[in-house]
Amino acid sequence: MDYPSIIEFLLIFAFAGTKFAMALGYMLLPTTNYSYLEMVATLISGGTTGVVFFYYFTNWVNIQLNKLFKSKKKKKIFTKGTRRFLTIKNKYGLIGIAALTPILLSVPLGCFLASRFYAGKKYTLPVMIAGIIFWAFVLPLIRLSY
Repeated sequence: MDYPSIIEFLLIFAFAGTKFAMALGYMLLPTTNYSYLEMVATLISGGTTGVVFFYYFTNWVNIQLNKLFKSKKKKKIFTKGTRRFLTIKNKYGLIGIAALTPILLSVPLGCFLASRFYAGKKYTLPVMIAGIIFWAFVLPLIRLSY
């Protein structure tokens, strides 16, 4: 790899770890010449790194939030956003969060929700990574269709 392509790879890697769909969108541009395997490898490596980092980071944030708000007892307020998240959680569970994270939600938000609702489960992180891997194999097929 030459110098500009290393920087380009690092940027795509960072996007795949934060906003998966943006990384894919860039890689699918007609001006780029990424092969299917290059796209899959980059999306899996960046997405998995982002999921692991943000899962543990947001788990720590959730612990701090619980400590902060444990002493203050406030009445729970249900907003539209809270109801929407609870509907997704109750209707689709962890698999729904893992499936929506790469394409609709961002990786940090999906990991926050997963660590908030499913922190004590040993299968939470593997399911989130499986969602990234699934979409990394499926979404680049868009390029093969045109």
